Amino acid sequence: MPFLAALGLAEAAPLKLDFSNPSAPVTDGWIAVRANTTADTMVNVTAVGGTQYNFSIDHVACWDNSGKPLLTRSGFYTFGNNTNTHGFTLSGLNPGQSVKLYACSAWDGNNRAGVVLFGDNAPGGVKALENNLTSNTPTVSNLTYIGNAVADSNGIVTGSVHGTDGVNSASEGQVGGFLFFPAPTITATAGANGTISTPGATEIPALDDQTYTITANSGYHIADVLVDNVSVGAVGTYTFNDVDTDHTISATFAVNTTTHTIAATAGAHGTISPSGSLIVNTGQSTPFTITPETGYHVVDVLVDGASIGPVTNYTFPTVSANHTISATFAINTYSITASAGANGTISPAGTTVKNYGESLAFTFTPDPGYHVTEVFVDGVAVANLNDLVFDEITADHTVNVTFDKRERLYLDFTQFGGSYASTWTPVSATMLGLSTVAVANDIEGLGYNFSISNVGAYDNNQPLKYLTRSGFYTAGNHNNDHSFSLTGLNAGQTVALYASAAWDDNPAGGYVIFGDSGPGGVKAQTVGEPGEVPVIGNMTLIGTAIADANGTVTGSLNGRNGVAPGPYDEGQVGGFVFAITPGGTALPPYAVWASGPPNNLAGDDALPGSDPDHDGVSNLLEFALNGSPKSGSSTGHSTGLMATVNGTANVLTLTVAVREGAVFSLNGNRMTSLPIDGVTYTIEASSNLGTWGDRAVTEVIDDDALTIQSELPSPDAGWVLKTFRTSGSAGANTHAFIRAVVE
Repeated sequence: MPFLAALGLAEAAPLKLDFSNPSAPVTDGWIAVRANTTADTMVNVTAVGGTQYNFSIDHVACWDNSGKPLLTRSGFYTFGNNTNTHGFTLSGLNPGQSVKLYACSAWDGNNRAGVVLFGDNAPGGVKALENNLTSNTPTVSNLTYIGNAVADSNGIVTGSVHGTDGVNSASEGQVGGFLFFPAPTITATAGANGTISTPGATEIPALDDQTYTITANSGYHIADVLVDNVSVGAVGTYTFNDVDTDHTISATFAVNTTTHTIAATAGAHGTISPSGSLIVNTGQSTPFTITPETGYHVVDVLVDGASIGPVTNYTFPTVSANHTISATFAINTYSITASAGANGTISPAGTTVKNYGESLAFTFTPDPGYHVTEVFVDGVAVANLNDLVFDEITADHTVNVTFDKRERLYLDFTQFGGSYASTWTPVSATMLGLSTVAVANDIEGLGYNFSISNVGAYDNNQPLKYLTRSGFYTAGNHNNDHSFSLTGLNAGQTVALYASAAWDDNPAGGYVIFGDSGPGGVKAQTVGEPGEVPVIGNMTLIGTAIADANGTVTGSLNGRNGVAPGPYDEGQVGGFVFAITPGGTALPPYAVWASGPPNNLAGDDALPGSDPDHDGVSNLLEFALNGSPKSGSSTGHSTGLMATVNGTANVLTLTVAVREGAVFSLNGNRMTSLPIDGVTYTIEASSNLGTWGDRAVTEVIDDDALTIQSELPSPDAGWVLKTFRTSGSAGANTHAFIRAVVE
């Protein structure tokens, strides 16, 4: 029977209490102490976690924000603040036993941490702060030391929680958990013919170190020392480090007999313990421990000159002669194995061996016309596709790089303001609502535009589900159209589509029709477990399509059970990847402007001579002058002004928006541009509106042009302002007219 139990006393052990609501998970190895969510609770737990301790705390409530490590994601707060008392008690201790308390903050972090009054920290208390707690395996270093209290004659300690602004303040105080360390007891005994320092039961302040010295009487030697009934050899001293539970230590002694010498040595980068020349008695067993430095390993151990292999422990049993033991060490080496897929190289390739702590850099070189698409380290995709450096190597690794000539567009479907996979482009829709269209324009600055109709979004906030925690669903199911399109392609360009399932996993994946998938479509399925950087290998190939004459491919999302009118239910999709093969015929700038966003013209409305907004201005003229074919109030940038040019006042000028890169030169009295983006501009003047070209026109440049243009609206990207003037200046009975002609 343990010594303390034999005396009717409680044995000490750390008590880890995780404050939570009735259903939230708690930290592994910690005991749940639960209060009601946002409701006043008088917590009283007996035999906490099956121990002899009882714990209570008054007038607290719980909250859980589920977004932090388990110990601090939930906790208790001072319900009613200073209108209630928030005392706590721990009972089941030994009378006079000291107890250390550690605590941490909760869901709102350190800015709402409560002040805890306990034992020797009166009267101001100590604020319960967390220290760099980022995982679900907290240690005492992640908590704040609150204070030390001594149990009363009934074995009870007490304390109280207060607001973050101090004891008895009106502020709210939060605490995520308590860690009690009842002072443990070390029981030391010595057999006949020797002593041990501080014999008997000694209470040790929790987490303190305690050293014992064992001394044999004259004519005797230490035979053995047992710590918690396990031999540690015939040592003269023993230290318990960071004591947090009860222990025993006992020593036995024997009369001196013939002695022998064991010479123990260690090479560089490691130790042997005990070391040096040890004097041992005949019949004594002597253990040795061999320990390499960090980053090194045992190469060999020689006993009396003979190898016994790279062992880390050896015992001379029943010593009857002199002996030697020696150990050698070497630095650890690690293999980095690098490989590259087709159409590119990695350098260095193959297996490179590096010493512990060294670094190794890799470069990736795609073949002409190809680019790096994925980099995998130890089988997990990483975000950086440009280079890779292993710093301070401590383990074996694998690196694999893939190449593709296809341009890839990674689209992650999510709610507005929601999370999305690293390096992917978010496409957002309304959470649990209908978005008539969800769009992503100028994807990655490459000029591609995506849209999908009549979808809703959902996000189940599941951590580590980087691609599939959120996605789109077919809002309204078969009552709505769920078509999608990708524009900005070359006419005739080949595009492959890959898709994944979403939050309800593969059974809920919708059927997607695209290109050669056929009328039945292909079910969007997730392959494997996407990491922080999902890759195309995590998705299902839906089909391949050819862009039409307007550089557009289209498809549709359908239900999880198939395409209507068959069995139909909500279909989900987590994301799309479009893989675009180089080729096709590049669309002329006018076609890109007409069919792409924001104009999105189709059919006859997209023809250069059409006027879909009925403002009397053709599409070609709207394109040439930076107008809008869908707004009758935006007919392009064209402004006539009387201005001062080269010091001459009252000069008739015309400022127009032209395609960027347009170059004008004199053509008689006119200024005419070289053809650009399918249009040619001519600026001409007239004295009577009957004969055009009878007055000279020149371009206004430098500061005069900047002054005139500074008063005008700036054109969109792809257009620039140009200013022109007629000859002479306006005077009495002078007529002058100027216009722009687009062909």
